Amino acid sequence: MNGRLAGRTALVTGAARPGSIGRAICAALAEEGADLAINDHGRAAEAEEFAGKMRALGVRAVPLEGDVTIVDECRALVDEAIRGLGHLDILVNNAGFAQHKPFMQITEADFDHSTSLHLKGPFFLAQFAAAHMQTRGFGRIVNISSEQAYIGYADLAPYTAAKGGLRTLTKSLALALGPTITVNTVCPGPTATDKFKLGPEYRPEIRDQIVLKRWVEPRDVGRSVVFLVSEDGAAYTGQTLDPNCGTVMW
Repeated sequence: MNGRLAGRTALVTGAARPGSIGRAICAALAEEGADLAINDHGRAAEAEEFAGKMRALGVRAVPLEGDVTIVDECRALVDEAIRGLGHLDILVNNAGFAQHKPFMQITEADFDHSTSLHLKGPFFLAQFAAAHMQTRGFGRIVNISSEQAYIGYADLAPYTAAKGGLRTLTKSLALALGPTITVNTVCPGPTATDKFKLGPEYRPEIRDQIVLKRWVEPRDVGRSVVFLVSEDGAAYTGQTLDPNCGTVMW
């Protein structure tokens, strides 16, 4: 298949849920010719179904079960992606979950799960993937954070802390892994995923307060990832792209 990413391979975590950012990232990569390892946890049937759709685009796609909060499973995911695709060029740390819960009710388990999912998992996935990428002299790592990395949110304290930490981790990894591997962050604004559309914030009066008066679409995030992992984004490392339609500006 032709495209800017023909011959490249990518592991994307948290990518099986229908109507999700993860699926949109996979689709954008596949449309540019990248072969895919599609990871999720507890969504085997959805991952297999989506892998079939990606194969129909003319790329290879393998579904991979794995819990990225567990370090041994992170290692296994990278190993399985390499076995399934032959090598690994691109890692997209997308898996995430925003638990809305009042600050005074947050438990140690809540906090640990958020930091494991959004920080520990990406850290060790990057470490294991980078070990392979360094042998090939090429690698692209993209961490999917959130506009919440910049701002506080009363009922999302562990999530905002972890997403902010992920953005800073990106800078550390960029320094550690250059020059052959680039590491960047994408911080989407409110994104019209199927899940978001079922929530209380998906209302016209909120949308119309956004500068561009529209929601971020999952494909907007996918296109940001494609830019960063393609030759077009070769000069970017330790940087953040903010597809947010103007909700947060710096």
